[in-house]
This record gives sequence, C-alpha cells and structure tokens, in this order.
Amino acid sequence: MEAASLAGKRVLVTGGAGGVGRAVATRFINLGARVLIADRHEPDLRRVAEAIAPPTAPGVLEAVAADLSSSSGLAHVFARVDAGLGGLDILVACAGVGSGPLMDMPEQDWRAVIENNLVSYVACTQRAVERMRGQGDRTGIIILVGSISVHIKAVGESVYNASKGGVASFAETLRKEMIPDGIRVTLIEPGAIGSAMQPFSAEERDRQVADHRMLAPEHVAEAILFAATRPPGVDVVTLRIEPLVQKIF
Repeated sequence: MEAASLAGKRVLVTGGAGGVGRAVATRFINLGARVLIADRHEPDLRRVAEAIAPPTAPGVLEAVAADLSSSSGLAHVFARVDAGLGGLDILVACAGVGSGPLMDMPEQDWRAVIENNLVSYVACTQRAVERMRGQGDRTGIIILVGSISVHIKAVGESVYNASKGGVASFAETLRKEMIPDGIRVTLIEPGAIGSAMQPFSAEERDRQVADHRMLAPEHVAEAILFAATRPPGVDVVTLRIEPLVQKIF
C-alpha cells in the first residue's frame, strides 16, 4: 500500500528542540512538509532550526519559543501556526520532562511535570482540532507521544507515569470522539530513549543505544512518520516501540 505524501502538509511539532522532535522535524522537512517547531528554550530551538533546515531542503521550517503549558505561550504558538502555516494538518506532540519520586519533589516541580507532559498535550490538541475541522479534503492527524512507562510502572516514576497515563487515556478516548470529523489520533508509546532526558552523558547514551538498551530518537521518529503517512481511512491507534533490552523495573 502506497504511503500518503507529506508534501505541503502543515505540521506543528512540540518539543522541537528535543531529540525526538528534532528527528521528526528533519524527516518531515525532507519529505516536503511545512513544519513549525515549538519549544521553551529559544537558544536550543534556534540551533536545531539551523541544523535541520538547510537551503536544499524541499520543505519549509519555522521555529517559535514558548511555554505551551501556559495560556499565553499556547496563544503565541498558534498565532504563528495561523500566520506562518495558514492552518494545520498534523500535530506531533512530543514535549516532555522527566521526574523523580513524588516525595522527592516540591509541589511546584511535580505540578510542572503534569503541566508540561499532559496539560500542554490537551491544550495543543484542542487548538489543533479547531483548525482541522471543516477543511474539506484535508484530513487531520494528531500524534501524541506517551510512554511504555505506564505499563512498566517502575519505582520512582509515579509522577511521570501519572502524566503519561493521562496522555494514553486522553488519546484513546479522543480518537473515538474525532471519528465523525475524520481526524485520526495516534498514541506512540516508546520505551527508553537515548535523549537528554536520560541521566547519562551523551557517550553513555550512545553506548546504551548500541547495546540495544535504549532507542535512538530517530527510531521513534520513524514510528511517528509511519503513523503520519498511512492512507486516509487507515488509523494507527497505538504503536508501542521499545529497545530489545528494555528496563522493566
């Protein structure tokens, strides 16, 4: 079955300065999509934008720095979506932060985890659906990056799992709500990823990826790309991907 084209598709990638966000944006740009990447740290975002959108790339890239867990940041990003992209066809939400055990975290820290990992997903999805409805032949796709941690339930990840468990329930229920609108919703559940969220050096992360104990961000990006390029009527509901030697405790 032939994959759907991404040429000219209007795409928002949250967490665009992170490993998965960068890998997703790179692939979409190279396939001709028009991509806006959003993240909270402007210097990191600018470095990523300069690296992944050379003049020879067939697509177009924009970048905007904002805190998507805040109403003002959300409004800023979607104003740029409207002005720069003229609408939205695909949302890829992969912003996220890690956490420690609940009793090791001050209230402001665990609240920040929930706001970044769950609230920003719900808020961005609502704004995205508002733009995807009523587009005629242009159907929308929402891709939300969760985690297999909600199945493993490892000690020390209670707050993180609360946020990602919320994403899973949200995605699985929202998918049913969006069927009448022709908007597809996919939940991607990766295992351990060798990204900066891990408490290891870049060299150690590379070693664990080579030992099949972590996924490279590019592996997760390929799963997202698969979901984004299925033909109309084909719905990738949940896609779980993990390294061969996934930690389970």
